[in-house]
Amino acid sequence: MRFLYFIITICFCISCGQVQTKKDGVFIRNDSIAYKADLYLNKLTNLKKFNGVVLLKKGNEILLERTYNLTSDSLSSLYVTRSSQFDLRSVAKLFAKISLVKLVEEGKINLNDKLQKYIPDFPKGDIITINHLATNTSGLPREFSVENTLSLNPNEIVQLATKEELEFEPGAEERYSNVGFQLLYYIIGKQGGKSYSSFLKSKFFSPLGMVKTGGNFDRDLTHLTNYAYGHYLNENKEIMCDSIFLQDEVKMGNLHSTVSDLSLFLQSLDTLTYRTIVHKGKISHAGGTRGKRAYVERDFVDDFTIIFLANYDAIPFQKLVADLQKILKEETVKFPEKIERTSIKLDVSILEKYVGEYDFVDAGHLKLKITIENDGLSVYQNGQKAGVLYPETEHVFFAEFDSDESFEFVKNDMGEYFVLMDFKGARWKGIKVP
Repeated sequence: MRFLYFIITICFCISCGQVQTKKDGVFIRNDSIAYKADLYLNKLTNLKKFNGVVLLKKGNEILLERTYNLTSDSLSSLYVTRSSQFDLRSVAKLFAKISLVKLVEEGKINLNDKLQKYIPDFPKGDIITINHLATNTSGLPREFSVENTLSLNPNEIVQLATKEELEFEPGAEERYSNVGFQLLYYIIGKQGGKSYSSFLKSKFFSPLGMVKTGGNFDRDLTHLTNYAYGHYLNENKEIMCDSIFLQDEVKMGNLHSTVSDLSLFLQSLDTLTYRTIVHKGKISHAGGTRGKRAYVERDFVDDFTIIFLANYDAIPFQKLVADLQKILKEETVKFPEKIERTSIKLDVSILEKYVGEYDFVDAGHLKLKITIENDGLSVYQNGQKAGVLYPETEHVFFAEFDSDESFEFVKNDMGEYFVLMDFKGARWKGIKVP
């Protein structure tokens, strides 16, 4: 299927000696932060690496609130507007952390409370604390062992969680856990006297005027008028639409919102009330699954806000975040450009050092096996060949010549190799299985 690209009409005028660019009826000085951010995002979109809505603020001033579409067809499922309502994914966890602050203030929860206080007979519930759940140190796995969870109610989700084995002793490590946060959503809902989604509505959405925000499975969805379904690339590089919820999704914590509503939420935060969740002078969270990406950040040090919501997952997520931060701090940034990588020839003796199976723990224990075939490296997943790796340097490999995603093999202090894999804009660490 061939997609039409949104072409920006640029009008130039002279005002006080400044060249300006016009888009969406607004003139922007070409020496401004907004101009540079808009130029960056347009270049990214033209490279088919972004589709969504972005809002940038400096202090209380909105610098940029615009859509970036891969298609000009307003009837396409991919097309978004500033009022589009996006799936927030794990940004719901930020709302959970904020909710805990509220409940602690009201004396309804203590972060040191044991899990068994709220869910009796939960395995090791006498050791796991509320704080363990909120900081991903409970030992619970990243995902549930079973995939079909969409039809389960909150009580059934809790029962399912009791069957999961801990991957480490509570408090010993930090490892992302969606299972742990499902328990938090349940507890927040119970202690708040309602469901998790209803609690958020009464404490945040309604008071702040977030009229386009709610739970994806709320009984009343009359406000959900412009939902942005997710899109992804299939094996033939065709853009596909996810018009249904995936079976491994869970109803609790499944939220939607707009950039303007999220701006209201972030603006309500302060460093005193929410000091327990401020990290390096900011409150931020990312979220994503197939076809969907979300990011929110309130930086209190440099006084800026970043929000972007995308219904397309082939975006350089971590790089986009870092570059928008640089632009807002008026630092130098490299603008997106077409990628054309070149491969070199490596001796088999070098390739042999990387052969083995790698466990990507934080990616739900994804296992990839690296082998040597035809004097090169191949990748296998679940016994099926997933692709070929081409060497760019002795340690850096890539699978596609027009992508900046890489496999980087790194030697640790013990002389053993682990791998850093770029996938869908994020970097994952794989440890070689003995």
